[in-house]
Amino acid sequence: MAPVALLSESYRLLESIAPNDCRHGEENGSVKFIDCARCGRHVTSEAPRCPECGADPRSGIATFKRGEMDRVRICQGVWIRCLAIFIDFVVVGAVTLLASLLVYLVLLGRGAFAEVGKEPSSWPLWVAAFIGAFIYFWWCEAVWGRTLGKRLCDLRVVRRDGAKLGTGGAFVRNLLRIVDWLPFFYVLGAAVIWATPSSQRIGDVAARSAVVRTKLVSVSRLDDAALPVVPWSALTSSRRAPSPRQP
Repeated sequence: MAPVALLSESYRLLESIAPNDCRHGEENGSVKFIDCARCGRHVTSEAPRCPECGADPRSGIATFKRGEMDRVRICQGVWIRCLAIFIDFVVVGAVTLLASLLVYLVLLGRGAFAEVGKEPSSWPLWVAAFIGAFIYFWWCEAVWGRTLGKRLCDLRVVRRDGAKLGTGGAFVRNLLRIVDWLPFFYVLGAAVIWATPSSQRIGDVAARSAVVRTKLVSVSRLDDAALPVVPWSALTSSRRAPSPRQP
């Protein structure tokens, strides 16, 4: 449980640095904070628009006119996701290396390497490293929707309908990471991402998830079927303001 506790504390520290670190309804002095009804970000109750999604935080409705810019979540492709996974591999590798060193020092102190040819096998350490890596990806995506690498790249994993991924979806997505890795370093997964309209790897297709990034897009482009947009949430996607094309 120590690695999970350490990871949770580290993520709480990162979240505390962000400007949306107040709870729903919490008062900070004379300022009251609420959860945006569209994206869930903590904003002041007097804010005319949410800085994350651009909607009215009280109603969750975006009232932009043609020619204006709206914040939308767009599915992301291979390269930015490669950068995120590289950062995650550095994090997991550093933790694994540190854990291996500690185990080695403990075994060395117990005289496990005193006799040549009877050194302890390394396969339990490899199994523990694999399980630890799986827990890291699964836990982070289930609880926060992103790993440390995805956070640094401003990416998030959500369901295709905009809802949170959840523990079940995160489990399926990361269980099939082994298949996406084939034949080596996500070659199959990258090919599937390029082939699918929503840039989904096999794990995403099975979990009905997508990797998204918030971007400013002209309202006139929102009707473009080629734009791979994921709604902010399953509850508020149907409450969007009428199309600006209407009189």
